[in-house]
Amino acid sequence: MAVKFLNYEKITELHPEFKGVITPDSWNYIGQSNKNTNKGLSDLWRINVRKNIENKLWRKHGSLKRDCLNLGKNKAVIGVGAGRSFTKNKHILRQVANTDGVRPWEDRDFIIIASNHQFKPLLEMGVLPDFVMLADASEDVLPQLTEDIPPEGRNVTLIATLAASPKVLKRWSRQGREIRFYIPSSESTVDEFRKVAKKDPEPHTMLVGGNVLNCMFLVGLAVFGSTSFMALGNDLSYSLEKDIETRRNNYYADGDYKTTQMQDGRDEAKNAYKWMGFKLSRPIIYTGPGCYSIELDPVGTTHNLWVYKTWIEAWSMANMNRTDLRWHYYNCSEGGILGVMSRENGKQSKKEDWYMLDEVCSRWHTMMFEDAVKQFQLAKEVMRWPVEAIPTVAQSAENLLLRKMGDITKNVNLGENNRTRAFT
Repeated sequence: MAVKFLNYEKITELHPEFKGVITPDSWNYIGQSNKNTNKGLSDLWRINVRKNIENKLWRKHGSLKRDCLNLGKNKAVIGVGAGRSFTKNKHILRQVANTDGVRPWEDRDFIIIASNHQFKPLLEMGVLPDFVMLADASEDVLPQLTEDIPPEGRNVTLIATLAASPKVLKRWSRQGREIRFYIPSSESTVDEFRKVAKKDPEPHTMLVGGNVLNCMFLVGLAVFGSTSFMALGNDLSYSLEKDIETRRNNYYADGDYKTTQMQDGRDEAKNAYKWMGFKLSRPIIYTGPGCYSIELDPVGTTHNLWVYKTWIEAWSMANMNRTDLRWHYYNCSEGGILGVMSRENGKQSKKEDWYMLDEVCSRWHTMMFEDAVKQFQLAKEVMRWPVEAIPTVAQSAENLLLRKMGDITKNVNLGENNRTRAFT
């Protein structure tokens, strides 16, 4: 079933908390961008969906929602993007992968999903992700996913839109690697699947939100059943430099801008659109996770990147108070524009006119990655003990933690022998 875009009046009627945070202009711009994207790419999506069914890739590899449902219960999903801030946390991610990644799946705390751009850089630094995510229909991503992949990369499963390039998917499959498909909830992909496969697309259809990190979040929540998502390298911005080559080199953590330039002839770093970016640092007196000094400075972005940012912020506000949906988004990028909000669509020049999404959305946490990892593991450690068995001081700490974290761990399945140590 295709998802219809609601107008501003309807969305604010359904979700009053939306008003005043996401402006009418921002929401309408997202809607227009969505229309333009569907208009420009729907033919390609239809062709790719048809080919991926007719070439038997869909039958061979199957459905993400069917095969991976609730795979992330009792776990947090770490989504790894390619933004420049990733370099601040790559050593911590390596430690998480080396300690948590070797445990039996039922004892694991984390699921690591890499973006297509970040797949090879992670392998090169010794991090083997559990999944790599592909939300792009272009064949320009072929080198990122299929060229010079070390043997251990064959153990990684590709989560791919059924509208992805058949050329890319064939090459991946021929190298002996697994794929699990989802069908984006656009009218063109849903209708084409129904027409060609002659089956109901609904069990395999997902709402997806523009860029690959937004898709990872929704996979973690809607498919894996994870209530906590930690985003790394989701800067959606680059440094404001006069020299265009310097801007291009600062676009990704690995400095590889070639794929972005190849896609549709775009050069996203060419025309800089300004927004406030943030940087986190620990204050001299540090009292725990969430206690940071936040510095705001203008950075460069693009209209596409701004749409990706605003889409997930709008989704967060619309779903903040839902009692049937438990989720927490940890923006651990430690840089960029995500979660930096403007009262007048970025038209002001005063820094005091900007604020962080954490101030209005209780499920959004701008946090250093190390702190987010420790907090999640501490919550699991506390939750696995009966309250009557915990000393009074620990009970107080537990109550404080639970009040602060809400329902982060409400889906945790706690077994007597399922102990985990806090990350150090």
